[in-house]
Amino acid sequence: MRAQGHAAVAKRNSFRGAEAAIWRKLIAGRDPLRQRMTLALSEILVVSMAGLPMAWRGFAVAHYADLLEAHAFGNYRSLIEAVSLSPAMGVYLNLRGNRRSDASGRLPDENFARELMQLFTIGLVELNADGTRRLVDGKPVETYTQDDISQLARVLTGFTFHGPDGQVL
Repeated sequence: MRAQGHAAVAKRNSFRGAEAAIWRKLIAGRDPLRQRMTLALSEILVVSMAGLPMAWRGFAVAHYADLLEAHAFGNYRSLIEAVSLSPAMGVYLNLRGNRRSDASGRLPDENFARELMQLFTIGLVELNADGTRRLVDGKPVETYTQDDISQLARVLTGFTFHGPDGQVL
């Protein structure tokens, strides 16, 4: 993206370079299976370009696509860790700047914790080996509780990132 001139300050809020780079790799990459896996992962571990209120978001999205590509054939735990620590996901699901509880009654934001459990890992209900819902007394068995989300949100606090000058953004 830098070689194409997208690192100019005037383009700090543009996605043009990211979109072009991602599509170029998908269409003309030498490793089509990896590119298809990257595309599939991007449909599961979603970061919306429109939902990133940050400077240099095109670079954040391009980095996120590179991250998915790098982990396309790795283990899922490493992928989830990398996604969780990425600036794009941090901004998109409110993980960046998530603060701990305090005496004023503030609680950590639960958005990322909920998505992590519900969409990215264990899902809403337990499943049988054949993929059907596990039922107890005719009701689906939930995989987690609200307390589980609250506790995970408490763990997922304190993340931020620094600008080129070292200042916390």
